[in-house]
Amino acid sequence: MSHRRIVALTLAVALVTGLIGLHSTPAKAAPAAEQTSSDRAAVDRAVSLYEVARAKSAEVDSRVNTARLELDRAITAEKQCQDRLRMRATAIYRSTNDSPLMLLLGASTIQDLTARLDLLERLARNDIENLRALKAARARAKATATEMLDLQAEEARALDALAGEAAAAKKQLSASEAALAAYKARTAASAKAAAAKKDETPRLSGSGAWKTAIASHYGRNFTGRGASGETIGPYSMIVAHKTLPFGTLIEFEYGGKRAVARVADRGPYTKGRTFDLGPGVVRVLDFSGVHEVRYRIITK
Repeated sequence: MSHRRIVALTLAVALVTGLIGLHSTPAKAAPAAEQTSSDRAAVDRAVSLYEVARAKSAEVDSRVNTARLELDRAITAEKQCQDRLRMRATAIYRSTNDSPLMLLLGASTIQDLTARLDLLERLARNDIENLRALKAARARAKATATEMLDLQAEEARALDALAGEAAAAKKQLSASEAALAAYKARTAASAKAAAAKKDETPRLSGSGAWKTAIASHYGRNFTGRGASGETIGPYSMIVAHKTLPFGTLIEFEYGGKRAVARVADRGPYTKGRTFDLGPGVVRVLDFSGVHEVRYRIITK
């Protein structure tokens, strides 16, 4: 083969290779661009579903917080009425001069007797008003705590739905590290903003006879029937106690979170434990294991 023919063949091969390279390069780049677009759309869909679930959770949480504030106010009013009545009873017990009979017998004139009768009438009216206020505060506390049982069960479902959306999104996006990282960044920012907004909500610290006790808990997905006959499910706001009457409403506090529960079962029978928290309570308090909790009895 002549030198000229060899050069011609070499140039032809180089030209063909170049043309193939020009056509093949876009073909390789296209899937990457399509994948990026697909990942972005998947992230947008996942974040959208997450935001819907978060909005629902935030709305329920707001209603629960409003009810909790009302419960605190009712219990505070109840305690104030109890303190006033206790002070009156103590004063009467400690001072014979304050007893109605001694007060009347100590009158020296008709005018003095009339004034003392007027005083006793005012005291009696005041006691009656305190008793009525105490009864009203107790009724408010019971009604609010009962309302919270349903609200908190809804709150527990909303928290589960939020966790479910996050888990589903991570599973869907796990094939793409970039998409998963983008999803985590966006949901983390959303969660941070929601937490900041929640911190701005005014909260009462609560009053009343708070005590401490050791609590364990049911499984999150427990289903069955309590000793009271009440059906227990994954979102039941119930608690087990060895002796408190069925239907007793108790508020628990753990890790800065609070939840109202109704006594519907007996137990726990492990030494040193006072309560078994039901599945719904576990979800609302984010409780796991055996820990000390604060509690107060709302009504029996």
